[in-house]
Amino acid sequence: MTRAARFFLPVYALLILPSAMEGQATTTGAVAGVVVDPSGVPVPGVAVTVRMADTGLSRSAATDEAGQFAFRALPVGPYTLELEKKGFARLSLTVIVSLGQTASQRITMPLAEVVERLEVTDKSEALSATATSAGAVLGGERVEEAPAPTRSFLNFVLVSPSVAPSSGTNTSRSAAGSRNVRNDSGFVFPGLRGRNNGILIDGTDNRDESTGENRVAVGLEMIAEFRTANANFSAEFGGAAGGVVNLVTRSGVNIWHGDLTFFTQNEKANARNPEVEEGKNRFRRYQPGTSALGPLRRDRTYISAAVEQAWESGEDWSDAPANVAGMIDRLLSSPGFAGAGASPLVRGLFPVKESDTEALAKFDHRFGSGHSLLLRHAYSRGRVTGDVQALDNFTAFSARGGSRIADHSFVGAWTAAVNPRAVNDLRIQWARRDARFWPNSAGPLYEIPGVLSFGAADRLRGSRLETHGEIVESLQISARNHLWSAGAAAHRIRLDARLANRFAGVFVFPSLEDFAAARPDSFLQAFGEPRTRQTTVPVSLWIHDRWQPRPGFTLDAGLRYDTQRMPVAALRRPHNFSPRLGIAWHPRRAPAWVLRAGAGLFFDRYPLAFLNDAIQKDGVRSFEQYAVGAEAAAIFRYAAGGALRSPWNGTPVSTYRFAPDFAATYGRKVVLGLERRLDADTTITIEASDVRGVHLPRIRNARGGLPPAFDLELTARSRYRGASAVLHRRLSKELTYLVAYHGGRTFDDASDYDEHPMLPLNTRLDWGISRQHQAHRLAMTALYGLEKDDLQELPAWLRRVLHRVTVSPAFTWGTSRPVNAILPADVYRTGAYPLSARPDGFARNSGKMPRSPSVDLRIMKSIFVKPDRVRLEFGVESFNLFNHTRVVRVSPYYTGTFARPTELAPARQLQLMCQLEY
Repeated sequence: MTRAARFFLPVYALLILPSAMEGQATTTGAVAGVVVDPSGVPVPGVAVTVRMADTGLSRSAATDEAGQFAFRALPVGPYTLELEKKGFARLSLTVIVSLGQTASQRITMPLAEVVERLEVTDKSEALSATATSAGAVLGGERVEEAPAPTRSFLNFVLVSPSVAPSSGTNTSRSAAGSRNVRNDSGFVFPGLRGRNNGILIDGTDNRDESTGENRVAVGLEMIAEFRTANANFSAEFGGAAGGVVNLVTRSGVNIWHGDLTFFTQNEKANARNPEVEEGKNRFRRYQPGTSALGPLRRDRTYISAAVEQAWESGEDWSDAPANVAGMIDRLLSSPGFAGAGASPLVRGLFPVKESDTEALAKFDHRFGSGHSLLLRHAYSRGRVTGDVQALDNFTAFSARGGSRIADHSFVGAWTAAVNPRAVNDLRIQWARRDARFWPNSAGPLYEIPGVLSFGAADRLRGSRLETHGEIVESLQISARNHLWSAGAAAHRIRLDARLANRFAGVFVFPSLEDFAAARPDSFLQAFGEPRTRQTTVPVSLWIHDRWQPRPGFTLDAGLRYDTQRMPVAALRRPHNFSPRLGIAWHPRRAPAWVLRAGAGLFFDRYPLAFLNDAIQKDGVRSFEQYAVGAEAAAIFRYAAGGALRSPWNGTPVSTYRFAPDFAATYGRKVVLGLERRLDADTTITIEASDVRGVHLPRIRNARGGLPPAFDLELTARSRYRGASAVLHRRLSKELTYLVAYHGGRTFDDASDYDEHPMLPLNTRLDWGISRQHQAHRLAMTALYGLEKDDLQELPAWLRRVLHRVTVSPAFTWGTSRPVNAILPADVYRTGAYPLSARPDGFARNSGKMPRSPSVDLRIMKSIFVKPDRVRLEFGVESFNLFNHTRVVRVSPYYTGTFARPTELAPARQLQLMCQLEY
């Protein structure tokens, strides 16, 4: 047990010994409240019915002696609450149930002699009075009618509170495929890495166990809601030290709905990319789709389905400089490079292609009012040709490659409301991810840091097949002012991989002159069998209590246990306890305020790609050789610039192993916050966070010098202190907006598992600003529909044009991201690759990238073809409207090109859209 766990457990025990424990549902919401008479006295025995008109779902209960009632495990959406008791007027009101939230109501029932029946049209309280942690819930029109470059829900995660793009990745560039073999989830929550986030779809895990990426892609039409949270203090959430993205797909309803969509782009409407020296690069994109959802049997059985296909063809610009490309080509064709196998450098534009497919089908059936069955299959496939990147340097066409990623996910769920106070939920998933990468060239990789990389990139020779089997069982029981929950989950993952990193050799030349002189500073190559198989089984148990000792005060307290069967016997099975505590106080004398506090531990799993090197290069299956100076030059001459066919005599073998103390990664989070209601639909939330990342993965040469002996360790650490502010208006009167700011400082001593320390025997020198640090970030999104009342003062013709026009802007701005200045050679002879030596006097990550503000905008017009039933929508959306140069990655090498962009996000794009919705 960790020291942190020993600290939290006594506090936890004192707080919750009298109570049982519970966690919030991952796929549903709840309605709860108290019923009082006009004098404020609780009314017991009131018959309360909650009904969803769209599906006919209804449940009934009676208020207890304290006047309280609750309905758990309700699908998200609009509901009607009906209350009835003799002597009181019948009451009806509308509530909105959101994902993972409880719609709290304080309802005053009028006496019968005053009024016979009262319908309340006001919506439920905008203030999250019982939530012990803040978050953002997005869905419906907020997602479907907002600009999204690839129509992926991950685009919207990046405008959520406390979220920033993961440094150096560009996951939003592709909906279902991959443009960078080193991608993680694409976003970071404060203090942790992009590989530490949890992603749930329909209550089951959707994280790539090797890299932390999102697995199966879901189209926007099939998203009911998703919720992002930096810290969810329910013990039900685990397996991720960072934040959580929790998504629920749409189900069918009693009236058939659907759409036909088409999106298209052409380079003639786009701005010129700044990296293209002349003219515009070709770019064509076509993205049709369709969806349908409705009843097979009203009030009982529903289906929903969607399919979307995208084809993209275009051109990208080679980074090969004009003044050196000719010289490099002449050298590659000379006898000294006869074994190279690298293709001639491509100058200027080269063709690239991508195709993406997303499909989802869902079946829902309800047995009575309390039992329901869900069956869902999701499939996505993405193929990228010519432009997959793997390096931080400037890259020629030959150093890029292609990728193909295919995902399947089958989910079954059985939810049973045993009685009004008990709900059981069982979920099963089988999933498979097939990811393949290939280079554009043969032979070894040639790196001239700060100048150019060409030849076959080492990470682009790989394939991996992940097979997932998961079962999750949870039970919720409410009793008086306690909501108890307990559950268990098991998740078996098998990885069959062929990650042939460095098996074709890597030559590193400090300068162009060294390359011309055939004088590499270092050479490394792996020999042996690259195929590996890993099987791991994470298992978790949790117990949680949501206790409301009095109205307005909520205490969340829970304990989670995580263990994992490790893929190799050399690794000890972990036993991790995660206490969680959250408090929400809604003062009766200040009903517009909610005060929150929370603390907890969040244990993570082990990235299988990180474990792979120690399993693969253990000295038996395979190993590496690392040569420097004169020996590297001798190998280069012997192989005529190519890879070795067999190990080099006299060069010691380098292996990888698991460090003796292989502890589990976890995040320790402390959060304080408050939320204030500004009006019936608008709230402002302020939150301060202290987040520590403990036992983060890293690689280190345990010997310190040559020959290297690499340890895979869990010794890196991180620290974040900062605050966030969120202004949110839910959709009302055709207007909604979300303004999210966060600021703070993030420090660490390794920002990813493949980052080597500068001096392996003194890692304290690496503590500094994290690569994931962003001091300030602001994101704003809005949706506004123009109706007749807004246009009365305009001329009649202009009113007709603007009527039912929807405007949806999105703006992001952030301060500069850090850059680590790296020397172009292994100066300290540590065997590090990627290189890690810094110039004298440079702290880690002391450089800065350019700022990258961006504005996206959609303008859409709706015309009813059939009143209130069929409408045609058409419009235009622009990404990067003001054409700012947005930098994704820069060169970290301390040469004449230090901090110059190596990858840019697209220049301004215009996309036309048309949609027929019924």
